[in-house]
Amino acid sequence: MKKIFLIIAWLFLQTPLCLQGQEPQIFFERHYINDLIFMNENDMLVLGADDAADVALYKVNENGEVVNSVVLPSIKNNNSYRRVTRFNDGTVGLLVTKYKNDTIRLQKMTVHDDLSVDTLDFKWIGYDFYDFMGHEPWVEDASGNYYYSYYVDTLWTSGHHGLRILKFDGNGNLLTERLFDDPSPSPNWGYMFPTPDMTGCRLVLSGWGSWGRYTIYNCHTLDGDLNTVSVKENIDQLSFPVECGENACFRMNPNNGRTYTINCQLEIQPDPNDPYGNPMVVHNHDILMSMFDADNFEQMAYTWGITSHVPSSSGKRNSIDFDKEGDVYMAGGMDQSGFFSKSLYIVHLDEDLNKLDEIYYREDGYDLVYVGGMRVGANGDVFVNCQIWKPNEPAFGAILKFPAEAFLGIDEAHDAGFAVAVA
Repeated sequence: MKKIFLIIAWLFLQTPLCLQGQEPQIFFERHYINDLIFMNENDMLVLGADDAADVALYKVNENGEVVNSVVLPSIKNNNSYRRVTRFNDGTVGLLVTKYKNDTIRLQKMTVHDDLSVDTLDFKWIGYDFYDFMGHEPWVEDASGNYYYSYYVDTLWTSGHHGLRILKFDGNGNLLTERLFDDPSPSPNWGYMFPTPDMTGCRLVLSGWGSWGRYTIYNCHTLDGDLNTVSVKENIDQLSFPVECGENACFRMNPNNGRTYTINCQLEIQPDPNDPYGNPMVVHNHDILMSMFDADNFEQMAYTWGITSHVPSSSGKRNSIDFDKEGDVYMAGGMDQSGFFSKSLYIVHLDEDLNKLDEIYYREDGYDLVYVGGMRVGANGDVFVNCQIWKPNEPAFGAILKFPAEAFLGIDEAHDAGFAVAVA
């Protein structure tokens, strides 16, 4: 039996309320699904794989029916990163990182309404990349320039952990580049996203922290020439001793310039029985959400999802989206078993990170493994990318559609005392 709980929760307490709204439906399923985006108000572009594991694009209408599809043989093999995105000119497509013969190449693919594809090969070949997938590497600015970052192999192997940033114009020509050398970043994590004015980029990079703490997370704001404008250190000041930067999804809200994050993190404290004060895990927390202001990247607030005794999954790419009013939607995996989640958590918040509605969803007959990727439709429907694991059957990818009605009528969340945590 399907179960949707609209939940108001205190920390360490979950209180199921009555069922409201409609149950979600499996809107679309394929062998595997990488990412999804709306081409227009009614049609969705899905990047996935068919039963033959060929990488393909699918145009899916508002009823979940496949209108058209096309196989993309050029990105079938030797690729480590690909996503669907909306470019600043309103078109949709992919930014692709292609690894082949010990080199790295970059490509932009513009997808038209009939699923025909125009490709742009960036005029650059890299030889010193370190194939580390722990960061988001692409940014487009308001002028149609593209920023790409990657870890540098030669610095990595010599004991450093440098990150190289490249800036290309809209025709794929290299304009400028910069090397971030040790001690920032460390090898743990990195994330790049646009500045609020869309004229440069921001990087959240991990570095080694002080006594009793694994890492710290610093935000570097760069202008269009890749010069450092400012550095905000220890971005997770409010949420310490938990860390909002590690394994997080970062999204800048174009409606207000603020940046929002979602991840899952461990609470750590120095071990009193360790002579060196090494940290120990205090509690396996669930989903942690934070908000940072536009100008100085100060952490303004944070709040938790539903907390259980079973850890949640770490932050996943594209796990944050915004509706046309600027409200924030986030999705995460819960009830982790091994490396995989078994259920879904979806929350609707206002721009100040106050919870409006939240949903905990699971299936009795199978596990829902959240792999990242969510979009909010024009009428408020929420689409979440996951894998479905049934006993003794092969897993398959699916997009779950949560209707807008499921996110209505939970104003009691504020009255229940589950407030945003502030300084």
